Amino acid sequence: MGLGIKAKLTLLYATILGIGLVIFGWFLYFSLYRTLLYTTDERLRVVAEIMVRTPLGSQAFDLPQDFDLIFDRFFGIRTSGKLIQIIDPSGRVRLRSSSLKGLSIPFSEEAYKNGLKGLMTYETIEPVGGYPLRVMTYPVIDRGRLLYLLQVGSSIEGVRDTLGNLLFFLYLSIPMAIILSGLAGWLIATRALRPVEEMADAARRITAENLSERIEIKGQDEIGMLAETFNDMIARLEASFDRIKRFTADASHELRTPLTILKGEVEVALKMERTVEGLRKVLMSNLEEIDRLSKIVNDLLLLARMESNREEFRFSEVSLDELIEERYMQMRTFALDKGVKMEMERKDGVKVKGDPAKLKQLFLNLMDNAIKYTPPGGRVHVSVGREDGFAVVTVSDTGIGIPQKDLPHIFDRFYRVERAGREGGSGLGLSICKLIVEAHGGRIDVESRQGRGSTFRVFLPIS
Repeated sequence: MGLGIKAKLTLLYATILGIGLVIFGWFLYFSLYRTLLYTTDERLRVVAEIMVRTPLGSQAFDLPQDFDLIFDRFFGIRTSGKLIQIIDPSGRVRLRSSSLKGLSIPFSEEAYKNGLKGLMTYETIEPVGGYPLRVMTYPVIDRGRLLYLLQVGSSIEGVRDTLGNLLFFLYLSIPMAIILSGLAGWLIATRALRPVEEMADAARRITAENLSERIEIKGQDEIGMLAETFNDMIARLEASFDRIKRFTADASHELRTPLTILKGEVEVALKMERTVEGLRKVLMSNLEEIDRLSKIVNDLLLLARMESNREEFRFSEVSLDELIEERYMQMRTFALDKGVKMEMERKDGVKVKGDPAKLKQLFLNLMDNAIKYTPPGGRVHVSVGREDGFAVVTVSDTGIGIPQKDLPHIFDRFYRVERAGREGGSGLGLSICKLIVEAHGGRIDVESRQGRGSTFRVFLPIS
């Protein structure tokens, strides 16, 4: 099992902090080291320059062995704690301060070469008298000639002690800081992720039987946005489950009616003696119900394929005005037989990118509905035109209309207006129409007033 989010966050936080503290400690150590060395070097340089500028500075080789005490007593130069050594131009030590106690300050070749060039040299020498020493070699030059080399040294044991104390403090404090920050990070991560754990518990309680439950949103932060998104997903799932339940119930109802009729007629035919003509009527009635069953099943299969994007659409350039005229001529005979006047108004050259077979089915359904729900003496009007970059097909009638409360639902599967239900539709036609229009990148609108008729408008992008 891998690390949890809390452990990962804590480890990441502690690691970043640890790296930052190590870098800070390294920077602090070397900054302090350079600062202390610089301060020591400045003190050595000041002592050397003051000694050279005194009257005795030009007579260095004539000074007594305790010259450092003379400089301290008579010239106020604080030489205590300083180790002083005078070297002639040949590199031979001529004088040593009493503080050296018979020892010599090591004289490097680099310092000698720099002195000949008139350059000062700073060196750290280890050890002299049992402790590290910082030495400055100062060349004394007169009229371009090297008179002597003055070496002034000072113990840097205090510097080493200070740096050692700092290292000890860093070695002790950095691990403790990492541990404390890890504990603090764990507590912060626990508190920050507690709403996520509550969301997980709430999500586990939500099942197909209680999809109406929602996760409580306690803030507008990222966790709140996650809860809101999860609630939206649950709402979509609830709507999908409701549609499935309605679909199952409606499909069962629609299929049960013709099956019940078939069963009843067959049972009656079996119980009663029938003539050939009587049996023929029973078979004709059965055939009608089978056709109805077949249409419902085919429509259901088409809906399922389109909703799952498995229905194949063969798009090509379609002359929409010609296609509508063909459907109009086909349906006009049906309208005349019912006593309904059918008219058409078209604009030539309206072309769209679409599947001709699906578009024919779309407009055939709309015209069939308009004729079906228009009483004798009524009128159906079909028009084709353009509007804002869209091809617009309008199918209007003077039929029974649709109540306002039913308008938002007429494109739902198996939804049928109560008054229109008498005509025997399956309630799937408009659902198929809507899916066909959306597959073509268009939209379908409806306006209707009960008792005055309905107007359906289909908008399809012009190719």
